Amino acid sequence: MTIKRGYADGPFGQLHYEEAGDGVPMILLHQMVQSAVQFRPALPLLAKQGVRAIAVDLPGYGMSATPDHAPATDEYASIVPALLSHFGLGKAVVCGHHTGASIAVAVAHRYPDIVSKLIIQGVPYFSAEEMAEHAARPHGAEPVVNDGSHFNKVWDRYQGAGMGESSTDSIQWSILCYFMAGETEWHGHNAVFNYDIMPAVEAIKAPTLLISNTGDMLSPQDQNLAAARPDFEFKKIDGGTFQYVYDDAEAWASIVAEYATRS
Repeated sequence: MTIKRGYADGPFGQLHYEEAGDGVPMILLHQMVQSAVQFRPALPLLAKQGVRAIAVDLPGYGMSATPDHAPATDEYASIVPALLSHFGLGKAVVCGHHTGASIAVAVAHRYPDIVSKLIIQGVPYFSAEEMAEHAARPHGAEPVVNDGSHFNKVWDRYQGAGMGESSTDSIQWSILCYFMAGETEWHGHNAVFNYDIMPAVEAIKAPTLLISNTGDMLSPQDQNLAAARPDFEFKKIDGGTFQYVYDDAEAWASIVAEYATRS
């Protein structure tokens, strides 16, 4: 299955995307610090199961244009109507992981008419106090030094994140995306931890699938969200890591495609 690549005009400049399939349209929003590459192993699998999968580099990441300020989550959400307009689509399934899940929630909250279904995983569903604590922590890109040790620092950070052991390939892509984002790599997390997610979650009307794997550091937050919204379909997976989407692409794509194409 061929993956097509292209650009769409967005509110912050050009948006780079990767696309496969011609079935049920789905917009895929990645975690931080990543890019559409997070979904690359899953795109052909989704396409074979009846999904038109469109993975986008969020503004400032991958090969999309970088905003001139640190966007809020609602501003990131505004790229989805622009993408649908580019593809001539009225609505789509919106799927997000980690930071992408927060943005997907914001899309469903702000633009309910364009979301046919919502799929979220690893949702940063923290209280206002917890959000403020995260937002207050120092942030900024790892400084570049002559001996190259900054690469090792970021490698160790990703290798030690969460529970379980992520694949070398997924860690490699993560640090490449981190350094591609450069000095503004913190923008995505800044948006998440300054976003009042709880009222947005309460307002969601779209049919929603919440996925959680126990090896993800945000699994407890997913379970809290499942309790707060028992009407959401909840799929709990044992094991995996925060790189589940990339490392367990076949299993993940089967879950996502089944829900997206269900009548």
